[in-house]
Amino acid sequence: MTTNKEEIVGNYEIVEGKVKTRREVLMMGALAAGGIMSVAGAQADVVKQVITTPGEIKEKDFSSLLTKKMEGLSTNQIEQHLKLYKGYVAKTKEIDTMLQASDLLTQPPAANATYAPLRELLVEQSFALNGVVYHELYFGNLGGSGGEPTGDLKSAIEAKYGSIAKFMDYLKAAGKSMRGWVIIGWNSRDGMIHTYGLDMHNMWSPANVVPIMVLDVYEHAYMIDYGINRAAYLDSFLKNLDWNVCAKRFAAVTKHPSGWDSTS
Repeated sequence: MTTNKEEIVGNYEIVEGKVKTRREVLMMGALAAGGIMSVAGAQADVVKQVITTPGEIKEKDFSSLLTKKMEGLSTNQIEQHLKLYKGYVAKTKEIDTMLQASDLLTQPPAANATYAPLRELLVEQSFALNGVVYHELYFGNLGGSGGEPTGDLKSAIEAKYGSIAKFMDYLKAAGKSMRGWVIIGWNSRDGMIHTYGLDMHNMWSPANVVPIMVLDVYEHAYMIDYGINRAAYLDSFLKNLDWNVCAKRFAAVTKHPSGWDSTS
């Protein structure tokens, strides 16, 4: 299938100058292949394709960060951080394999909310998967030249926080307050940018929110370079933030909001 794809941003593809979801791209292919196929039939084929073609969490390549010589973030710091990310990818695959190996339909496993092997796998599945996704978003918005956002993203931030300077101060304060992550995300329920804080990968991760910027504040993100001086790390993060990546994420999500009720 030829889609004339120009760019892929998160879960969206820019096709012939228009932002489309991956599902819409699949639908286009299904309709083109079927000619007079009905929309309902195309939807059924797409669902069948997704269900019968299992995917796999694959490690993304962020090695370019090692050669960018980012101010305040050493090659060793980034290299060790990438190793940790690769560990989350491996564990996500391992847990998925263990869950698939258990025959849940013919022999339901023992279940208990205090302790059961299934419970532990499900809890750690979300921890490992979010560890993969949030790290990918974090590395994805690193390697830029800092500064300030422009265009629609700047306007949206100013509408929420009053000014870019106030937003930067708020972001740093959030970074000092949380133990794991700070997420600047688009909330499809109210159509605004918000700041969210997580103490762990799978603790307080907000629903109906698509990340625009992700900041890792776990100690492993900065201790090689800064010890316990988190404030200095936050300054370095902002110096190396790629606002262009954040702007692309923002453009995609505001055109195609995520969430079951975002179109009602």
